[in-house]
This record gives sequence, structure tokens and C-alpha cells, in this order.
Amino acid sequence: MFYLLPVRSAINLMQIMWHTFRFTKRYGKADTYFSVNAYTAWIGLIMKKMGLVQKTVFWVWDYYPPIHEDKIIMLMRMIYWQFDKISSHSDRVVFVNNRLMQLRKEIGVLPRNKSFPVVSIGTDLLFKERSDSKTLTFGFIGVIKKSQGIEMILDNAEYIKKHFPQVKFEIIGSGPDEDHFKRMVKDFVFPVTFHGYLEGESFNDVLAKCTIGIATYIPDKSNVSHYGDPGKIKRYLSLGLPVIATDVFEFSDEIIKSGAGIIIDYNDQKMFVSSVKKIMNNYQVYRRNAITLCRRYYYKKIYPKLFSAG
Repeated sequence: MFYLLPVRSAINLMQIMWHTFRFTKRYGKADTYFSVNAYTAWIGLIMKKMGLVQKTVFWVWDYYPPIHEDKIIMLMRMIYWQFDKISSHSDRVVFVNNRLMQLRKEIGVLPRNKSFPVVSIGTDLLFKERSDSKTLTFGFIGVIKKSQGIEMILDNAEYIKKHFPQVKFEIIGSGPDEDHFKRMVKDFVFPVTFHGYLEGESFNDVLAKCTIGIATYIPDKSNVSHYGDPGKIKRYLSLGLPVIATDVFEFSDEIIKSGAGIIIDYNDQKMFVSSVKKIMNNYQVYRRNAITLCRRYYYKKIYPKLFSAG
């Protein structure tokens, strides 16, 4: 796949420029060129010089560790970082979190004394009124692989079942360890449903019936997730779900301060179980806090800041 990347990139360049040229022929110069990718942001700078766009906006999401055991991958990442450095000259550069900004300052991609706006992934107001908090339903969305939090629930199943007789586990997504977990829950102590890949209303319908969202990644600063923004957690909050997560993301501080969930130590399974009990014993409080945090990050409220300081 990596060997074809230069070809795909060249095709993307031609496609973007061709469609932008057609757009400007019909409607005139584009007001704003927006990108979340360093390579396509670089294309935007070219098109601005050509007079096709008025303003370029680069919303920085990506972090690719430059060192990799595969020399081809490492070369591709080094090239990508060059595009990233050039694209930092876009008219407006916005970061999805502070960690990504500080990282680029530390490695010399950005000047240390310059500040940049931060706009994280937004939430949506998808939550509905609910009164039933007696049934414990865990919700998980994402790639199904070991060390993503699924095993925390399964390893503590007997204890959880003892304290919460009405317990279920809904898993949305797929991944390399899906078969492993399916074998693990055969004739299990409580229902575990693998929904596979879902989207749209069916996705939200499953999550809306859950009571707690799970996002217990392995904390590791070398992990790309350390520099990411938790779209998974934002979706849980959008549906009013309190969260149990590990301290991987910068956003963990917001969960703690808002009381929208509990941040746990990945290696402390007793803490996981006690956190479940704590949330369920005070469920409406945690749910209200999750909804309050959701409203604070509502995408219609924060996304205008991507395009202007106002």
C-alpha cells in the first residue's frame, strides 16, 4: 500500500486542483480552502498562489511518529512532516488539542513563541430523556482489539454480574481480535452483542440504550492516541453517556473537572469495578454532567472558531 502512496497522492493533487478550477470557473474564487491533512493543506497553498482560493485553513489532527522499524514507512512519514511544516504557513492554522501544537513546537515545526487556536472535535445533541438507570449496559465503539478496554469488562464479568444482575455489553465495530472476543463470550455470564460496523441512526440507536461508555486505552505516550482527540468519547457524551476512560487524551482533564465520568488506571481492575458502582449509584448526576459537557463542545458552538477568531 505504501508503495502506491506517491501515485495516489499525485492523483489526489490532480483531482483537487481540477475540481477547484471547475468550481472557480463557474462561481469565482473560493472564499476558503479547508483541510485536516498536511498534504492537502499544501495543495491549498498552491491553489492560493494560483488565485483559485482566497484563504486557507489547516485544522491539524495528525501525528505520525517519525521513527519506524520499516524504512519505507519512516521515509513516507519524513516526507509527510515536510508537508506539515510547509502547511503551517496556511492563513489559519488550528489544532485539535494543545498536545499536537506543543509537539510541533518541540520538534521545530512551529516557532515556540507563536500561539495558535485550539478547536477540538465537537459533540452533537443526540441525547434523549431517560429514567431507567437500573440496567447496566456497557457501550463500546471502535476497533476490536486487545487492550482497548473490552477485556476489562470480560475479565470482571462475574463480579459485575453479582452487583448488577441486569447487565449487558453492546460492542460496535470490528477488528483483528473480534473472533478472539467472540469465542471468549460464548456461553457467557451476561449478554454480549457484537453489532459489527454501524452508521447513522442504527449506530445511535444502539448507543442510546447504553448506560456507560467505555474508552480504556493503554496509556502510552508513544501511542498515536496520546496526541489525538477522543471522537469515541465525544460520541458517548453526545448521547448523554457517562464515561469510564484511561488517562490517554488531553480531554481526560475535562472529564474529571466536569464529573462526566471517571478516569481510571488501566492496570487497576478493582478501580474499574468501583468506578462502575460509583457511576451507577449516582447515575443521574453523572448523566447530567455528561450532557453539560456535551453542550459545551457542541459543534455548532465551537466550529465557527475554525474560520475566524471571533
